[in-house]
Parts: sequence; C-alpha cells; structure tokens
Amino acid sequence: MKRIIMVCVALAIFSITGQQAFARGNAARVRALEIELGAAMITPTDKIDFDKNKVGYNIDVELRYNLKSHPFDIGLRLDGNTFNRELKVNKDLFKFRSLNAMVVADWNINRKGIFSPFLGVGIGGGLTSNESMSIKDVTNQPLKQTVNSAAFCIMPRVGVELFHHYRLTFYYKYLESANSHFGLSVGFVIGGGRK
Repeated sequence: MKRIIMVCVALAIFSITGQQAFARGNAARVRALEIELGAAMITPTDKIDFDKNKVGYNIDVELRYNLKSHPFDIGLRLDGNTFNRELKVNKDLFKFRSLNAMVVADWNINRKGIFSPFLGVGIGGGLTSNESMSIKDVTNQPLKQTVNSAAFCIMPRVGVELFHHYRLTFYYKYLESANSHFGLSVGFVIGGGRK
C-alpha cells in the first residue's frame, strides 16, 4: 500500500509541474503518430508465500497519437512479461507470466524540449499464467502445473522522453497480487518528435 501511495504522490507532483509548464506555452507541434518499442527490468511487488523474488523482464510495443492542441497522447500498448519466485525447499521455481493489452494516455511536459517529462496511465486486461514445478509424481519427478486466468490491468507511470526518440519509464502494473510488479523501461520511439 505504501508503494501505491508513493506512485500517486509522484504522479501528483508531475501533474502540477505539467500544468505550470503548459500554462507558460511549452506545448509544441509534434508529429501525430509514433510507435515505441521497449524493454524493461521488472520486480514483483510482493513475495506472497514464497521465499525469494527474482528479477524478470517485459517487452512492449506502443502506438500513440499525439493531440495537436493539448500536451496529451493516447494509444494502445501490447506487452508481455515474465518473472520467477523461489521456495528454498528443493529450490523450486515458480514462473509468473502475463500478456496484456491496454489503452494508454500520457500528459507530456515541455514537449518542445529535448528533455520532456511525462506522466500517464494504462488501463486494460491481461492473460496470466502461473506455472509450478514443485509437485512430484510417484517416481519423485517434477510435474508441471499451470494455472491460467484473465485479469483487469492498470498501470500508472512516470518518465522522461529524451531527444524526442528515447523514453525512460518507471511504472507499476497491477494485475492481481501474484502478477503485479514494478518496472523500469527503456524505449525507442519511431515517428513523433517536433514538426
């Protein structure tokens, strides 16, 4: 809960800064469409009943439309992620994966500059897969057990765009307690930028 509060406070600070920057006329004309290809290091938010969380990864692609008269963009994000948790007994590993589709929106600050902070949110759904190798059969060999489910997804994020083509983003993705995680993403933007 403390982590969620910290993310909300960061979003509020960026929002206030963004309103002040836009009021000073920092909105700039930009190309309408852009696509971002990104990769992130992620870490689960909770150990649940496990002994250890392991760092995982996320791959994403995002198509965004930049509004001309406002410092906002809207778009569609598709991503997939995976990470492991471990039980010390027999060093059993449990894999947690999800595929997600979200509608995203960002508030861009100082769009005309080479250093442009942003804050945003994504809302959508995900398909999760939780895989266990800890169950043994009669010959003491591990059996794979997989549980698949659908889940609501929300993702607040803050970040910065550099030189109109590179994005560094910190986000929190809530799916369900087992698959929720923090991520630090590096993205490359094709299109976009100033006209």
